[in-house]
Amino acid sequence: MTTTIEALVQTVSDAPATERIAFAIGEIAREFPDRTAIVAGAGADGRREIDYGTLAAEIARLEQALASARPVGVVARAMRPESLVVIAAACGRQRVPLAFVTADSAFLATQLHGWVTIDDGLALPAVIPARSSLDSVPPPVIVATSGTSGPPKLVDHAWDSVLAAARLAGQWHGLGWLFVYDAARWAGIQVWAQALLTGGRLVVPASRDPDVVARAIADEGVAILPATPTLLRRLVASADRGLLARAKVERITLGGEATDADLLRQAREVFPAARITQVYATTELGEVFRVADGLPGFPAAWLGKSLPGGVRLATRRDGELLVQLSRDTAEVATGDLVERRGDRCEFVGRRTDVIVVGGAKAYPKRIEEILRSVPGITEARVRGLPSAITGELVAAEIVLADPLTPGATPERIRAAALDACRQNLDPHAVPRILDIVKKIATTAAGKTPRTATVRLA
Repeated sequence: MTTTIEALVQTVSDAPATERIAFAIGEIAREFPDRTAIVAGAGADGRREIDYGTLAAEIARLEQALASARPVGVVARAMRPESLVVIAAACGRQRVPLAFVTADSAFLATQLHGWVTIDDGLALPAVIPARSSLDSVPPPVIVATSGTSGPPKLVDHAWDSVLAAARLAGQWHGLGWLFVYDAARWAGIQVWAQALLTGGRLVVPASRDPDVVARAIADEGVAILPATPTLLRRLVASADRGLLARAKVERITLGGEATDADLLRQAREVFPAARITQVYATTELGEVFRVADGLPGFPAAWLGKSLPGGVRLATRRDGELLVQLSRDTAEVATGDLVERRGDRCEFVGRRTDVIVVGGAKAYPKRIEEILRSVPGITEARVRGLPSAITGELVAAEIVLADPLTPGATPERIRAAALDACRQNLDPHAVPRILDIVKKIATTAAGKTPRTATVRLA
């Protein structure tokens, strides 16, 4: 009888959560050792493949070292996705506590006393503090928040909650997954875990340059495109149309930021065969809900009702979204603001993003939507700057299309952008500073930054 990927994946859910990643990779490697697990440097010269057999062998070697040393815990500081996969799988099966710490949260590792650091070398240090037997206690998985709405912090999870969103049904088996997230952040962990638990192929572009990403999608047969709205917007607005036309994307999953109607429309035009799903999740709560109806926000009818899995949504008077994961958990204030528009609740931004001008509130997301609607503008970023007179003022940056259409000039587009803001916004929300820039850097998490304190990529 011939063993198939489908048959192997069906056995994955039976493995304990702590062992599930190592088990899945090991089972696939046993039958299909040469099957590609990760394509690194896709879309450019230097492309390389890592197969399931290689991953399984590296996991086994690290497991042996962990079993011998029994460290108090491991801080994963690897840069390559394949290394983080190996560290996570080995620590899980050996029941070693694990912390994913990114460059902008490295200072938090000082809280983890006695824990050892493993980098891309996948080697343990020579001297390791001894650990008492804790095998009966589920080991924690610690993930740092992105820091886009405040200082990064460490959040404790169990392996059950880390892998709770993974889908093992047949339609997810053996697919190609684009990977443009940081592999050590919550969203990145969700993508690589989902891909490898189902015998898929993780496609890591050589950079976030739109043409490089588009070439990786087309050349590697990517079926699933997970991204932040910022990264997807850059792709559909700036990537070579010939490359995008060759893409065979089946599903697009958006998360990390609010999505607007215009981006959803553009995505449908560029990827007409793709089903678009918006995921609302946080590092602290995990995945809360999904929306697949093609509209921004979520149905207002969901407020006050129990959703699948027991989640309940509510809002404060000021519009802040409240989440209760189950009847046994407390209600959590998310920091995300929503506004009722007809039968929808649409996200208007983070509470920390709101700009207060002379006591009146301005919402960057709304201003950015208006700026991007102006012909010739492909990207926009809005943030608040200190003002001695009004407390804050609205500052904006825009990126122009390249090339511009005949007759268009930077000065005319800038003037049109200010006119559009004056026609659609209250006076206090009209940008007092509007700069034309060549590029708007994204954060390491793939989001549009609102402050100057986050690490850019």
